[in-house]
Amino acid sequence: MGLFTSFQLKSRDAKTRRRAARSLGVGGKTSAIGALQPLLDDPEWEVRQAAVESLGLVADPAAVPHLVAAVKSADGIADQAGAAAVRAAAVEAFGRIGAPGLPTLVEALRDRHAKLRETAIGALGAIGGPESVSALTAMVDDDRSSVRQAAASALARAAGPAAVPALTRVLGHKDPATRRTAAEALATLRDAAAVDAVRGALADGDRQVRDAAVRALASMATPEAVSALVEGLHAGDREMKAAIAAGLASFEWAPRDAAQRVVHATVHGRFDEAAAEGPPAVQPLVAALAHRDAERRRGAVAALGRLGVAEAAAPIAALFRDADPRVRDAAADALAAIGPDAADAILEALRDRATTVRAAAARSLSALGEGRVAATLATRLAEGRPAQHGGVGLRIVAARAELDAARQAADALDALLRHAAARIPVDALRAIAAVTDVILLEPGQVPHGSDRLDAGELRQTAARELRRRGL
Repeated sequence: MGLFTSFQLKSRDAKTRRRAARSLGVGGKTSAIGALQPLLDDPEWEVRQAAVESLGLVADPAAVPHLVAAVKSADGIADQAGAAAVRAAAVEAFGRIGAPGLPTLVEALRDRHAKLRETAIGALGAIGGPESVSALTAMVDDDRSSVRQAAASALARAAGPAAVPALTRVLGHKDPATRRTAAEALATLRDAAAVDAVRGALADGDRQVRDAAVRALASMATPEAVSALVEGLHAGDREMKAAIAAGLASFEWAPRDAAQRVVHATVHGRFDEAAAEGPPAVQPLVAALAHRDAERRRGAVAALGRLGVAEAAAPIAALFRDADPRVRDAAADALAAIGPDAADAILEALRDRATTVRAAAARSLSALGEGRVAATLATRLAEGRPAQHGGVGLRIVAARAELDAARQAADALDALLRHAAARIPVDALRAIAAVTDVILLEPGQVPHGSDRLDAGELRQTAARELRRRGL
């Protein structure tokens, strides 16, 4: 080291000290280690970073203890970004030193200093090799979340596809952040076994983990990953379906069968093409209802209306809350197109507190026809075996599901009478006035009070409306 460089290392100017530190690294001489050591505690983090980088350029095992000390002392840097930059430089430096630094790095994994463990993990991931892989596999069980996350990422880098079993196990950890990082690490492997592991994370109980799984599969972009995403589109809530649809739209892929053709058409906005496939298009189109673009939502809901499938009614009715009035109108028209099978969803929306929701539901109900809805619901209440008890007519059902269906129809009729009694035709009102109570009689069971549906209030309301009309 020259006299001038020695003078620069002691300069009061941080930029001068940083230039001197970098110049020492260019030569790559072991003798520079001693000169760089004081700069590892410099008041300016940029100077520390330059000293650490130069120790990496020297690439001598003798620098390892100084790098460990630099990582520990980085905690004293007030600027968190600066501290992170020093640690990142140390990871790169350890990587340059390579295998000769392994014993010290493995020893550092047992240090109580978490940031040192994370830095050592990053270095082991860069160095690779059986010894690094073995050490990293053990570190995915560290008691600190940030260390486990660093280990998962480094293990994928060091071990490649061989890391899948360990990372699959990490996907079952109780900590959501650890599971999320495991999914992200598996994404870098693009291996069929990795796809299978991430596929399971689509059903994780944590939203962020599920989202990470979607991003991971989308980044893999393999045929197996496409299949996993397409399958996931048929499960989960509205937001999950939307996330999967967005993931499938984020990369190029070729459909391999009819189910994938429907999804491909939907995520690229070709809704008529998707709807032409019939019922298989329902779930992909439902996923498109959560698209951020209003025109996409409107196109998807119109296509669902043309399909006329009852299972789409509830997701369509959810669009009555959409901020765009054109989307709300399209949802109302779609439910009317589905027909009486959409009545429950429409009438439930009539009870909503929001004026815009009730208005959209009323539009849909008017298009569908109050009389048509009333007749359908009254028919549903007439299911079961007719009977007499004390001179009173009854309907007897033998299964709990049948009683629940009757209650749902009764609730819908109640909403319809409250909202539109004056617009219900006479024939439909008379049918409602004639509905009977429904009782559940299961084989070998004694009925309880909760096993009976009392339709008396419906009958009375319909009768009052008939009297109001003079009938």
